Amino acid sequence: MTARSLTILALYPKQLGINGDSGNVLALVERARWRGITATVVEHNVGDALPHSVDIIHIGSGPRTAQLAVRADLALIAARLREWKLAGVPVLAIAGGWQLLGSSLVEEDGAVVDGAGVFDTTSRLVAARAVGEIMVETGDGSVAGFENHGAVVTLGAGARPLGTVTAGYGNGGVAASAARTEGVVEGDSIGTNLHGPFLPMNPTYADRMLRSALAFRGLDTALGTDERVARVDAAAAQARTAIAKRLGL
Repeated sequence: MTARSLTILALYPKQLGINGDSGNVLALVERARWRGITATVVEHNVGDALPHSVDIIHIGSGPRTAQLAVRADLALIAARLREWKLAGVPVLAIAGGWQLLGSSLVEEDGAVVDGAGVFDTTSRLVAARAVGEIMVETGDGSVAGFENHGAVVTLGAGARPLGTVTAGYGNGGVAASAARTEGVVEGDSIGTNLHGPFLPMNPTYADRMLRSALAFRGLDTALGTDERVARVDAAAAQARTAIAKRLGL
């Protein structure tokens, strides 16, 4: 059997790693290892050169100052990130990192800043922050997490939401009055406001990203079973249930 190995690109982990978002990368590495798949993490920080190839891309969130600190460097690598995503490399972008990877970002004063264009989304910064636990109904069941963002996100015509908010705020922020949606799904890539971090809390999506990455590499996508996987999946299910109960669902 051909040995399976993957390269995970972690964008700006020194600046964009609050709210436990680095746990998403750890979850991918460990869930791969438990199935006999080698996952190597390559960090990209400001001024670094990109690797020749990658199989998964992750970007976490951070305060506005951190986002501003990486924006110029991101502009230099944006075209390559778009190429990878269009080729089939799955991308996971969290909150502030998702805002940076969108088409554009509208500042509170109305100034429009170009994004990396990886996702067909536009974020508008607002003063009121959406903070608290959140539950979202998706095509793969309920997902849960913690949101802490000050942006209203609009999806473009080619994008669909991750799911419908059953408790919490989501893309529309605190002022949303219509049906609330959360996140974006474009092909095998996801943008979301959910921290917690997202993948350990909702491991179905971790395995989905691993399968997508293996398929991109032309490798066997079977993940198999492992008692460690079953154990952490049970713990994640208990955590989601606890959040649902706290939210009255």
